[in-house]
This record gives sequence, structure tokens and C-alpha cells, in this order.
Amino acid sequence: MIRKLHFSSLLLLAACAASGSETGRTAADSVLAEGALAVPTVAYRLPASGGALSVYALPSLEQRPWGAGGRIAGVGAALGTDLIGRRLLYRDSAGAVTSFDLVALRERTAARQAALTAMGPDGTLLVLDSSGAITESQPWGQRAWSGSIGRGARDAFVGPGQRLIVIRRGRQADSLLFVARDAGVTAATQVPAGGDPVASRDGDAVAFATDSGIVVYEERALDEPWFVRTDGRARLAEFSPSGHRIFVALEGDDALAVIDRFGRAARGSIGLDSPAEQLRFDPWGRVLLVLGGDGETMIISMAGNERLGEVRTSWSSDLPTISENGVLLLREGTAVVARDARSLDSLGAVAGGAADVWFAGRWVATSATAALRADVQQRSSGSGQRAAGSGQQAPGSGQPSDARAPLPVARSFYAQLAATRDEGAARQMASELGRSVQVVPPRQNDDMWRVMAGPFSTREAADSAGRSLGRSYWVVDRTGEPRRQ
Repeated sequence: MIRKLHFSSLLLLAACAASGSETGRTAADSVLAEGALAVPTVAYRLPASGGALSVYALPSLEQRPWGAGGRIAGVGAALGTDLIGRRLLYRDSAGAVTSFDLVALRERTAARQAALTAMGPDGTLLVLDSSGAITESQPWGQRAWSGSIGRGARDAFVGPGQRLIVIRRGRQADSLLFVARDAGVTAATQVPAGGDPVASRDGDAVAFATDSGIVVYEERALDEPWFVRTDGRARLAEFSPSGHRIFVALEGDDALAVIDRFGRAARGSIGLDSPAEQLRFDPWGRVLLVLGGDGETMIISMAGNERLGEVRTSWSSDLPTISENGVLLLREGTAVVARDARSLDSLGAVAGGAADVWFAGRWVATSATAALRADVQQRSSGSGQRAAGSGQQAPGSGQPSDARAPLPVARSFYAQLAATRDEGAARQMASELGRSVQVVPPRQNDDMWRVMAGPFSTREAADSAGRSLGRSYWVVDRTGEPRRQ
């Protein structure tokens, strides 16, 4: 029996996995012991009118200490999160494309005027302005791509290998373009006009809904599109997160057609209460959310096309979806409520949270994050006496010196601006920032190429250098390590 719940609106969060980089396991252990950011799966609440970022545990929605805080100017619409969970990406209240860095605790504008944005599976954000210029936004900063594709773009998706897929309007027919960062347009073909195209998560295929079926353009064979006929006009489509199936909503039909992408054939259908108006997948492919024409959102398990229930809701940029640990987050009046995705049982609530914008992710307090936050907390508490614990004798203390004691080790602090497995990207960023920045190669096989400013004898000096570069950064202590050129 299908269970129904009726709510004023439904909030579900976009999710991501966290990872990170560098510096002192002791600091990380200290922060975790204090309970700051110790919850693996959390919800981030960004105030629509501006203010402090808040963090809540999932599934209970119990508010957690955030440590050093973080101020948001105001959020208009959610765009997503990067792969490593470091940045929350959104349009601010004025429409500018903006990110909030969860490590550096800094809000940054990626583009003030942007016609289109697209996010790749690795978290790369590409911004296409109305003139056709492309800007790439990464946690370490942003870069402008060479050239311009011109005006007329109507849709954009991130493709594999640092490429942007663009649908551009034409007089006779629309065009599908593959644009590379350094080479410009590398491939183009004509596509059906009208309709809303949809791309696979990896950007290796683009599907178009037409009057008689679905046309799919594969990146590996762009000049050989394939077609599957449907029993009626295809209104909209959505790839499964794995990319192996395409779900198609049909005009006036209370069902979804299911297309086997690799078999290139229809594989049955899923019955609905009313014709589908919008489709959205849980990012892990466990659940498909379908907004019906009657205003209800149907929740369908992908394990066996089983209907789990319905909720009455509206859809917007930050909703609906499901968190990594299978929690529905819904707006009920002015509150945000967490419910189990299968049973729809209530798990927790945040009063007054419905007006704000929400993200979900798996936040693990990495050593880099913990060290930065521990340092901020130490300075804010007024301790600030790092030299006192260094074991060095203060000048003029009157204490006798021991000539046999070892000389103090010179401290080496760096402002680290990026950590990447792409050597070329690291060297490109360093060249843009000037002589004060160096590229540090991996110390072992599983390490990364790092872009760093330094060394500095004090943490404060490294922090000052990081701020002066105008990029996201964190301070690392490499005292005692051999310096590399």
C-alpha cells in the first residue's frame, strides 16, 4: 500500500563527498575531540538574507558547533558542491555566481554576469557569459579560457577532459559544440531544435526529447546519433547517475518510458499517478523523484521500480534530492524536517529553516581544516603565545644558556593555495601568481602537486602572504622538512 503525506513544500539537499589535504594530525584529533565538525553527514544552512552559516547533523538535524564561523552575504539559488566537499556553490541574492570555501571560510565571486553555469562530476564549475566567454572556477581560484564561442548559447554541460558542451541556437538548426580549455571548439554537429537537452553525469552523451522519441548524441561518435521511438511525444528526459538508462516523460501519459542506453532500446515503463512535469535523481541512483502534474512528488526506488510514497511539494534549486545517508529533508510550513526516505518517518526538524537555502554533504574534519580552525580558535581565545611552548629561551630572561644544547630548528610555514594531481594545472597557477609562489612536487606516490607561498618564519607571516594573493589558502607547517625548489 502506498503511503501519502501532504506538506506545504519539500526541501531536499544536494550532496557531496569530502576529502582534503595536509597538516598536523594532532590538531585534527584536538578539533574532533572538541566535537567540532565531528559528524560525518551534515546539512549546511545558508541564510537567504545573509548572515552566519549553520551546520546540522543528519539525520537528527541537531545543530553542531561550526568553530570559526563563516558569514554569507545572501543566497538566491543553489548550484551544487564540488567533489571534495570544500566549496558550496550558488548564486547570491544579486544573481552573481558565488562560492563559499569551507576550509578558508571565505565567500568568493566567480562571475557577476553569467548566462549559464555547468558543474562537472569532479566539481569543476564552468561559467559561460552572454558574450560566449568561459571562466573555470576551482577551489584554488579561477581562470579564463582562451577565445570565445560567441553569443546564442541556451544550454551548457561539463564534458570529459576539461571540456564544455554547449547547445547554441542557430537560424536553421541548433548546434552541439564541444569546447576545450586551450583548443576552443573541437567538435560540432547540428541537433534538433527546441526541447530541453539533458547530459549524462560524465558528459559523454546528450539526449534530446522530440515529438516521436529520444535522440542521443554520444561523445565518442558525435556524427552518428541514435534514436529510440516512444509511444507518444517525449516531453523531457533524465539520465540515471550511472548513465546506463534514460527515463523519459511522455506527453499526457501517466508513465515513464525507460531506455536502455547501451542496448539502444525501450525497456518497459514505470506507472505514475499523473503525467511527469519534472524528474530528479538522488545523486547515488537509489531513488528517482518525479513531480506530477497533480502537484505531488512521487518517490520511486530504483532497486525494483517500487513506489515508496508521495509528498505534496514545490521544486526549486536546492530541492528535491536525498542526502548520502538516505534522508529526505522537507519544508513543512516554516520548518525543515528530516524523514527516512523509505518509511517517511520523522527524524528531526529545524524550526524557521524553510526560508533559507540548504546543502548536504559528508564533512570529515581533515588535518588541513582542523589545523586552520584550531589556529583561528586559538587566536580568537587570546592564547596566541605559540613561542611559549616552543622550548626556546626568551631573550633577556636571565636564565643561563647551555652551550651543548642543540640549536633551535628554524620554523617553515607556507601558505598553500592548491593541491592537485595535475602538474600542469599547478604550474599554470604558480605562473599566474608570480615569483613568490612555488610548485612543490609530491613527496610520495599518493601525494599531490602543491602550489605554495613561502617559507615564512611565523604562521602570521604565511597567513598575511596568503591573504595578499587574493586566493583561497591554508597555512601549513613544514618545519624540519627539506626545502624543494
